[in-house]
Amino acid sequence: MPTSGRLTSWSASLAIGIVFCCVNAGAAEVSSKARVVAIVDTTVVYPDREGGAAIQPHSTVLIDGSRISAVGPSSSIAPPKGAQVVDGSGKWLIPGLTDAHVHFFQSGNFYTRPDGLDLTKRVPYASEVARNKARLAATFKVWIASGVTSVVDIGGPMWNFEVRSAAQATEAAPYVAVAGPLVSMVADPKLELDDPPIIKAATPQDGVRLVDRQLPHKPDYIKVWFIHEAGTDLAAQEAIVRAVGDAAHKAGVPLAVHATELTTAKAALRAGADYLVHSVGDEPIDAEFLELMKRNNALYCPTLWVISGYRYAFAGLWRPTEAERRLADPQIVSMMRDLQSIPKEELPPRIVERMAEAKAPAPPTMMLRNLKAVHDAGVPVVMGTDAGNIGTLHGPSIFREMALMQEAGLTPLQVLRAATVTGARAARREASAGTVAPGAPADLVLLNADPTADTSNAARIYRVFRNGKMFDPNELISSIR
Repeated sequence: MPTSGRLTSWSASLAIGIVFCCVNAGAAEVSSKARVVAIVDTTVVYPDREGGAAIQPHSTVLIDGSRISAVGPSSSIAPPKGAQVVDGSGKWLIPGLTDAHVHFFQSGNFYTRPDGLDLTKRVPYASEVARNKARLAATFKVWIASGVTSVVDIGGPMWNFEVRSAAQATEAAPYVAVAGPLVSMVADPKLELDDPPIIKAATPQDGVRLVDRQLPHKPDYIKVWFIHEAGTDLAAQEAIVRAVGDAAHKAGVPLAVHATELTTAKAALRAGADYLVHSVGDEPIDAEFLELMKRNNALYCPTLWVISGYRYAFAGLWRPTEAERRLADPQIVSMMRDLQSIPKEELPPRIVERMAEAKAPAPPTMMLRNLKAVHDAGVPVVMGTDAGNIGTLHGPSIFREMALMQEAGLTPLQVLRAATVTGARAARREASAGTVAPGAPADLVLLNADPTADTSNAARIYRVFRNGKMFDPNELISSIR
């Protein structure tokens, strides 16, 4: 969900079985025969290391089937006979990236959040939902093409659990961790259909019932949408979050919370939050906040770009980056021009005024400062975009996010660590993924430039490996145009 405002809605208009049959019909069958690949004479980047130890040139990595079998100096590791050899000279190899905050029920276009911009007379929301479902296989490919081999869908309809199943059965798809419908402090009925992404809990008992509804589907997280409106009882809301967290923890499921103000973030942490999925954006974080984060060993996901994405889009100033032109879903990129052609009488006055003013939004200064303070205090930070919200496209929006993290004062290596090592923890894959090591999943990205020099180089992707299968990003995107 976005970092501010009461924007959310979801439903399904196509039968899930039909949609996922289509997804799987278009996916190549995963071969049971082991594939041996040797990436030779490359520079391996180890985001879990510091200083010079993080960069090892002239290295060879062997992939046997879906896992890494050997890593070491090229002088001591020879490709086995019959292996597929990939020339890594002049290239950098990193672990596959993780976007720790996405929403598959949203597409990133102007029609995907009609509770923020209502264009349903032009495109009915049910039609947008149907389009998103039918386009799921393409969205999976966009993630892989962008070097993202794991994502965390941190809240949506019950259909999310089918997204996870579809990804597991699709070769060109990231690993997908999911949460189901958000347990909310408020209702958002404007566009609820038959499978809402947000459900209000008026009491702690309501919250526990909503947790119990999800548990049979084995969620990777339970998510609370902590919206505290003026005049409402913060303590009563904290009690709901605590009841939800206790029920989740009893089942072995971590608690994620959307809380974008310092007061709600601290209340969420007191209630047991394991993962804050947005920045604190209203005031500087304080010692109490940091103490609570450390006590919970909680993750912090800043989502720095998403609000700017809305603001640029609503002002008519959103333009695709070079990476988005290459790697995003071309259908969505094209739709991002629609606001320019919609008659003004069909737009809300506030949008017409913003477009007439055409003023670039201010940078998210408070969020940038808080990210640096949180990181410097030793709190684990993960990279996440809130992809799917208007102006935050699935896939290459990660490069906008990583650039802002660097602007906040993190080094490129620290940003890369947030997107790999700590990202794997957010995806609940910390036992295996996020590293380049024997036995780890062969989820890797081979780059044409050094990502430790500048985060923008992470977009210069040569090849992506997912479960040992090698993908050419250009071919993936060409296949969905």
